[in-house]
Amino acid sequence: MQKNRAGQRGGGHSRRGSWWLVTAAVLAVPGAALVALRLVPWDIGTPWIQLLSFFPAALMTTAAALAAAVVAVCLRPGTARSLVAALAAAVLVVQFGLVLDRIIPAAMTDHLQSAAVPAGQPAENALPGRQTLTVMAVNVGSTGIDAAALLAEVRSRNVDVLALPELAPQGLEELDNAGLASVLPGRALDVDWAGTGSALFARFPLEQAERVPGSVFYQSRAVAMIPGVAAPLHLTAVHIDSPRPGHTPMWRAELRQLGELWQAAPASEPAILLGDFNASADHREFRDLLARGLTDAAQTAGKGLAPTWPANSPVPAFAALDHVLVSPGIKVTDFDVVTLPGTDHAAVVARLAAP
Repeated sequence: MQKNRAGQRGGGHSRRGSWWLVTAAVLAVPGAALVALRLVPWDIGTPWIQLLSFFPAALMTTAAALAAAVVAVCLRPGTARSLVAALAAAVLVVQFGLVLDRIIPAAMTDHLQSAAVPAGQPAENALPGRQTLTVMAVNVGSTGIDAAALLAEVRSRNVDVLALPELAPQGLEELDNAGLASVLPGRALDVDWAGTGSALFARFPLEQAERVPGSVFYQSRAVAMIPGVAAPLHLTAVHIDSPRPGHTPMWRAELRQLGELWQAAPASEPAILLGDFNASADHREFRDLLARGLTDAAQTAGKGLAPTWPANSPVPAFAALDHVLVSPGIKVTDFDVVTLPGTDHAAVVARLAAP
């Protein structure tokens, strides 16, 4: 009878171990598939581009797969269980390797060096000889953003530059009624009623430039002469077309065009591109844009995985589609993501130091 009870316990452990093993295998599939998709060297289309936006979220499912596999091994050790655990661990390691540059602040070394500065000497973080700027961008969406909430955020954060993709005339009127002009009097406007408009606002005067040519959504551009900054500052309110079916070629072309336009500007003049890029660092096309010499403020601050879409939705935000990109010479000192009512995109806010 004792042997029978022992056999029953062993059979129970075996069944539970098998259940955990199946769970681990199922949970490991999304991470493994997205790693393969992330590493392919050729162009991919819909729906694969959209699926790549889930890459950071798949870290959690892979971690859960590894935990389930470990439980299965503990309940009943075996070659198959150990193999599944090893494969889940390998996928998780690759995933972390692909996002590591987004979660470790690039300025960590600078912070360590500044902490070692002898007393009486200025720390490097003080950034002597630089002008501090706070920039914000938010896709206001077709339904329009809460003007009062946006203005409150602009005031509390002392925003110097504001980019608003998809701004319509009614939204502009609501913002002006809320007092936007008194806070950010400089403006470059390309608003329209079709939901493709855009605008830039600033504390200082803006000289409106021709908007990005040929793009599906208007992308306002302006040149600013900022007190304390020697060279003109080039600003672009970014809104790249989404890679939905039939629009993938335009999505790629517009991301590539942004890089070409920036490289065509004088190298001595700084630039800030901010807004809705409809792409994350898991998309090769966005990484190609950064490879032209631009820096993602979120990645520099170690917040590159902070999602910005979809906001104000029953589905938790999972994709970092909104960015602040800066040219060489502009230092990033902080970055934040702020959810505002009335739009499905969170705002991105960056503290910058221009020479």
